[in-house]
Amino acid sequence: METQPLASQTGTLTPNNLVNPREETYFYILLVLSIFIWACVVISVVGIFVVLVLTIAAWFTHGLLVARLRSESVLITPQQYPDLHASFVESCQRLGLDKVPELYLLQHGGVLNAFATRHAGRNFVVLYSSFVEALGANSPMIKFLMGHEIGHLRRKHLTKKVWLTPGMIFPLLGEAYHRACEATCDRHGAYAADDLPASMLALTVLASGREASNVNTQYFADQYFTTRGFFVSWHELIINYPTLSQRVAQILGFADAKYAKRPGRNPLAYICALFFSAKNILYIYLAVVAVSILISLGNQVKAKEAAAAAQLQDNSSSDANAPAAQAPASSDQSAPASAPANSIPSAAAQMPSSADQSAPATNAPSSSGGH
Repeated sequence: METQPLASQTGTLTPNNLVNPREETYFYILLVLSIFIWACVVISVVGIFVVLVLTIAAWFTHGLLVARLRSESVLITPQQYPDLHASFVESCQRLGLDKVPELYLLQHGGVLNAFATRHAGRNFVVLYSSFVEALGANSPMIKFLMGHEIGHLRRKHLTKKVWLTPGMIFPLLGEAYHRACEATCDRHGAYAADDLPASMLALTVLASGREASNVNTQYFADQYFTTRGFFVSWHELIINYPTLSQRVAQILGFADAKYAKRPGRNPLAYICALFFSAKNILYIYLAVVAVSILISLGNQVKAKEAAAAAQLQDNSSSDANAPAAQAPASSDQSAPASAPANSIPSAAAQMPSSADQSAPATNAPSSSGGH
């Protein structure tokens, strides 16, 4: 494409179009899928228990990460890196973020990165020191980077992604939503920087490092349209970020409409992305494992219930047969009771012998006499 000078510093980018329309579309699709899956989890008591355990574990693990950041990174304040702090506050105000998050500076082995996070109701933004060295503490480029991370907080992406977790496991959809969110945040960054060329330069730093100042950003944006094909399309579909050339082209599209267009993708790439993606395979594996665990636990519960029901039925059968078994025993016990009645004649038969024994006693001399 033939390059043209930018029409203005911000082009057609305004507070009213800071959100990529695709983000809203993918959000509602994932929301419907996630609600259905969450409903299935709620029905299963075991599922609720598993989710609760995983949530608690994730909360504590993330708490440790935030604790590491707060204790081993430099907190940016008006007294500590005042220029950087002023740029951050200005970016928050321009984007309408009322409460300024805590900003930290972290050294990470020369990696060019930044991220936003949230824990226990508090927001945090972390800048890697290499980015600050490359872009400067109060440059429009650093404001673009800050604005990008502020965009995640302003749009509540972190909270939304937690609730959309079940839907995010679906191939293509999860990655597409991630890419749309990143495109939204690039718009926030460009608006915070108030400088489209500087915004594109900040993105180019991710591609070429300190040599970014020697890169023609418009030619780099052209790569998004000229470098196409099956494998490029496949790559675009399985990553969570738009390609850097696409991100630069999207920012440039607010100054030059021809860069706002989206080239087509190879149809076969969708099939490959659907089935052949390391992330998708991992999600499917985890889903299969989780479902297997739930089925196993459910079968154990059913087996215990069946055993308890069988035991109860055996006890009921034993109670029902108990009177019939006791009936003969009662007749047997009544037999000894008739024995004394039969012994009465025997006692009567013995009476004469008692009389016979008393007869000699009548013929004996009296103990009293008229002597």
